[in-house]
Amino acid sequence: MITINKEISINKSIEAAWRVLGHEFAQADKWASSVKHSEARDTKIFNGSSCSERGCEIPGMGSIKEKLLKYSDTEHILSYQVYEGMPSMVKFMSNTWQLFSTGNYSCKLTMKMEMRTGGLMGVIMNPMMKMQMSGMANKIIEDFKYYVEKEKPHPRKIKSIRK
Repeated sequence: MITINKEISINKSIEAAWRVLGHEFAQADKWASSVKHSEARDTKIFNGSSCSERGCEIPGMGSIKEKLLKYSDTEHILSYQVYEGMPSMVKFMSNTWQLFSTGNYSCKLTMKMEMRTGGLMGVIMNPMMKMQMSGMANKIIEDFKYYVEKEKPHPRKIKSIRK
């Protein structure tokens, strides 16, 4: 199992950050530079969420589908599994995001990405996959922080839109 843990401090209230992360779960394409397009795949309410699944278009990867595993407005946590669209050597992938208040106008985001690969190709590619996913995780939490704090997309996201 490959596990990648990231955290970042955000100079905005936990409520402002949760609005983007939780309430706008299906609209990650507004702020994530690695996501060209995202949308809700259903209208099922999952413990208060606006949908239980989303689809994302990721340049270089194609379409992926994600389903919520956990969602809590009170704990400011969401967890989802990528159930379609990963390379065949990836047998399981999930991502858990949680916000923690660090003051009236600040919070901390933690992200835990877990991935299990299989087969000979999975064993061979594990180190490269971990490095690639870690780099992607760094960018996505920076994108999130920038969007929440400045209420506009990171310059990296603007550049990706223009492509």
